[in-house]
Amino acid sequence: MVHRSPDDPPFPYQIEYISGIRRIEIYLRNGRDVVVRAPPGTLAEKIRTCVREHAAAVTRKLKPSDSPTGLFRARGRLIPFSVEFRPRCRTVTLDIREGGHIVVKAPPGTTRHEIDAAFRTHEAWLLRALETPRGEEHASLRAGGTMIPYVIAYNQRAVNLTLKILPDNTVRVTAPAAASKETVRSFVASHATYIHETIAAPGRTPARPIEYTNGGALLVFGKEVTIRTVPANGRDEGSLTGNLLLVPDDRPVRETVSAFLQKTTRAEVNRSLPRYADALGVAVPPIRIRFLKTVWGNCIPDVRIVFNERLAILPPDLIEYVVAHELCHIRHPHHQKTFYDTLRTVMQDADARKVRLKSYHPLWAKGDAV
Repeated sequence: MVHRSPDDPPFPYQIEYISGIRRIEIYLRNGRDVVVRAPPGTLAEKIRTCVREHAAAVTRKLKPSDSPTGLFRARGRLIPFSVEFRPRCRTVTLDIREGGHIVVKAPPGTTRHEIDAAFRTHEAWLLRALETPRGEEHASLRAGGTMIPYVIAYNQRAVNLTLKILPDNTVRVTAPAAASKETVRSFVASHATYIHETIAAPGRTPARPIEYTNGGALLVFGKEVTIRTVPANGRDEGSLTGNLLLVPDDRPVRETVSAFLQKTTRAEVNRSLPRYADALGVAVPPIRIRFLKTVWGNCIPDVRIVFNERLAILPPDLIEYVVAHELCHIRHPHHQKTFYDTLRTVMQDADARKVRLKSYHPLWAKGDAV
């Protein structure tokens, strides 16, 4: 028989009266069923007290899949949830997992009444978070006589509001999925002075995003160029003429520009690779060239180095820095002091180049040479 009462631990248990034993024993059957063995005639209250005293230890041993589940009614909607009893928890908290699954984290022994109280406290937040996921929204506000347009990017994993001014002067706010527009608006308003000062800073010029399209902006060796489609006339690849990257009009622009950058990047990498490999005392590794969204390269020691096809947008000396940097990872697969000490032995101005590299990004046509 399975016993449950308001004073019971947060899991069901089965009592088996066994002749020949002298004390109450608790064990798990198949890791999921709590079984209590007791001498015949043992009072139920005594068994209940014993189980409560050992609830924390039993909860720790229960398999996660056996966590209690339940339903909470909020504004006419039934919300299913599961409970994870955690010995280190001091309060009841709600967590929204992938797919909208609600998990209650609670101290062992937490009652259903306490769980319901947590749901009632966070009911409004929970309902907003369970709405259809929002992507990006555009908004604006007037501050100090100036309109500030901004983009709200809702993120299920975000905990706090964060604000970032992108190189093209776009104000981007990352917000928790349950954040209201009013909350975001107040947050942006509180940063109005910072936004104005950053955008109006002396020497700041907005960048254009790199786009593989006719008329799109691009950097080649640190200089801004414009992609231009022209009659093919037997041309089958992109070519650089002054500040124009000419692309034959009978070929896809994206593929042609990508091929041009890959070819240019490969040539520059192969020019530096043997020299710095020899200086570092490592073998020249296999390389791959492909588009990477946020990094210039990725070294997998004893396997290969992947270089971003957009390395070609950097000045030649910064391409050298990336090559030496990734080769150095073969000896030091980390960014600790020994890594940078070794890098400086083969490139004395490595620190200065590292600082300059921060002015560039694979997604933006902007850098210290623009």
